[in-house]
Amino acid sequence: MKIKIVLIVALLSILMVGCTKGESESTFVEDGKVALESQKYGEAMKLLSSALEEDNADEYARAMYMQAMKMLSVEEYKGQGNYKKAIEELEAITNIKNGSSKIKSTASSELSEMKKLYEEQQEAEAKRKKDAKLAASKGASKASWELKKYEEESKKEDEEIIEEGSNQENSNEGEQQTPNIQNPTNQIPSNGSNQPLQNNNITTNTPNNITQEPIIQ
Repeated sequence: MKIKIVLIVALLSILMVGCTKGESESTFVEDGKVALESQKYGEAMKLLSSALEEDNADEYARAMYMQAMKMLSVEEYKGQGNYKKAIEELEAITNIKNGSSKIKSTASSELSEMKKLYEEQQEAEAKRKKDAKLAASKGASKASWELKKYEEESKKEDEEIIEEGSNQENSNEGEQQTPNIQNPTNQIPSNGSNQPLQNNNITTNTPNNITQEPIIQ
């Protein structure tokens, strides 16, 4: 009799533990789903992670966990303007089996919007590159024109310097060829005669044996 009572108590204990575990696991999954569909992706991941710790084989909880993780990545990529990566994550969400059907619908809607934004981004980037190339081409043309102008001005300045030096050289040569004209008044004799004054004391270089006679006026 006592043995039967012990067995009954043990069986009831096992059943109670199993029910408690099932209720706890069900609560994590349900709460995780509510958080996921409310776009509280971080909270959903925590709840669903707890559910998977209780039952690692729960594919429904695992699928929703993946949905929450990828939707969180989509928000981050969208904030960075990385629409290409956001598109990849959204496509992955639509391909996940099981999970929340509401999240799949949300991912499909966002996928269309994200593709449109990505297309606009690509067009804007192509236009920016084209404008940059055109600006660089104009800048190169302007730089070439300015260089040519500078070379012409430098050449003109060099020619002017050479011409100025040549003119100065010709002027100096002309000054050297001009005779030194003395004042005619210096040659007028002091005695009023038109004849130049003669110096009686002028000596000439003569041989020693020749006697120079004085000049008679």
